[in-house]
Parts: sequence; structure tokens; C-alpha cells
Amino acid sequence: MFFVEDKNFLNEKQIKHINDNILNVHIPWFFQKNTVKSKKQKPYLSHTVLRRPEERKKGEEFNSIEASFCIDVLNSFCKKNNIKYKELLRIAFNLSYNNGFEKCDVHKDHDYDHKQLIVYLNDCDKQSYTVIKNNKKEIKIKPERFKGVCFENKPHYHYFPKEGTRVILIITFK
Repeated sequence: MFFVEDKNFLNEKQIKHINDNILNVHIPWFFQKNTVKSKKQKPYLSHTVLRRPEERKKGEEFNSIEASFCIDVLNSFCKKNNIKYKELLRIAFNLSYNNGFEKCDVHKDHDYDHKQLIVYLNDCDKQSYTVIKNNKKEIKIKPERFKGVCFENKPHYHYFPKEGTRVILIITFK
């Protein structure tokens, strides 16, 4: 299974931008009814930078002024870890909180081959793990501020924080 974890790929300028803009009042957050398509609503907040290809209108590109920042973060991670990409699929900031549910449903971000980068942006409840299912094994990823994890198209889920918020940047790509 393809899996890369890196705790030291962001530069000072990127960290400052996260602290001053993403984790501050300068980014609008939008209510989402559910983390994945499911019968039960498990709400969270999101800031979409690039919609999924199947959701975009013809000619539509980025949906946020944070696009160049997000691409810069992806490029930093990929350069340091020798990962190549040719197409961006989706970019979003997600903010989850104690919504009364333990975890989101198991899902894949797309029904086709892709990789994804999750960057943990804040100190959050250490029990709000991301879990990747790899055959019969589960890989538990502890959320740590400014850590990036990249993995292939595998089923995964995350635990909602019991306290505070969990803020991540998620980028999917080919």
C-alpha cells in the first residue's frame, strides 16, 4: 500500500498563512449535512477550494482565493517526498466537531484511482484519528498539527473530536 507520513514539510510562510488565515476569521466555513453519502446526517463545516470534477460546471476552476496556497502546500509535500501528480481532483478545508456521532462512515473520496493528501492544521483531540482500511488491517493515523499523510484510494474514516475542532486540508489528485 502506498502511504507517506511527513511531519516537517511546511515552510514558515505556509505555517504563518495557516495560523493567520485558515485558523482565524478570514476563511468562510459552510455547513455540510454529511461527511459522506449516508442515511444519517453527520454534519461538519467545509471550505471548498476546488470541487470534484463531476460537480464542476464546464470551464469552472477554483472556488476560493486559497487555491494557490493549497497548491503550494501540495507541491511542498510532493517535492519533499518525491511524489508526482498530473491532475488536481478536489481541494477542501474541513472542520469537524463533536456532532453527537463517534465517526464518519467508511468511504473513498472518489470511485476512481487517486491519491489524497490530508494535512492536519490544528492541535485537536488526539483521539480523532483517521483510519485507513487496507485489506483486513487498519492503519490509525494520529492527528498532529502540520503533519501530512498521503495515501492511495483506500477506504477510510475519521473519528469526530469529542472536544474542540479538527481542521484539515484535503487534496485529492491523480
